[in-house]
Amino acid sequence: MKIYINQIPDTGLELSERWEPSGLDLGREDIKFTQPIEIFAQITKGIGIVSVNLKVKTEMSLNCSRCLEEIVISKPLEIKLNLPVKNEEVIDITDNLREELILNFPLKPLCRADCRGLCMRCGENLNKGKCRCQKVKAKK
Repeated sequence: MKIYINQIPDTGLELSERWEPSGLDLGREDIKFTQPIEIFAQITKGIGIVSVNLKVKTEMSLNCSRCLEEIVISKPLEIKLNLPVKNEEVIDITDNLREELILNFPLKPLCRADCRGLCMRCGENLNKGKCRCQKVKAKK
């Protein structure tokens, strides 16, 4: 997203854009974006600084870290940037936006808070019921 400093009025500027995730180089095997990234920006200009308040909406498809089931997460973000300005006419915040999205990727996504995960012996999803190991163990 490029911001033209001389086009920011004293009252501020509002911009909105829709980006494909590939445009931000966010391709990963474990996280796939299921829709374009929607960005709404409120921009104000001060002396030697430009403040940008971003609201970002997107949807990601990834696997639960316990049971490996596919889940879709819709995670709105609010990002505040204060960018120093010297003699620039244009500020490109694409890299800032990309970094913030990456920093907000879930570290251990869960399909639900009480996900029981997989059986350590047979790999059965314990959210769907008891595994075969428990039946064999009970017969002994």
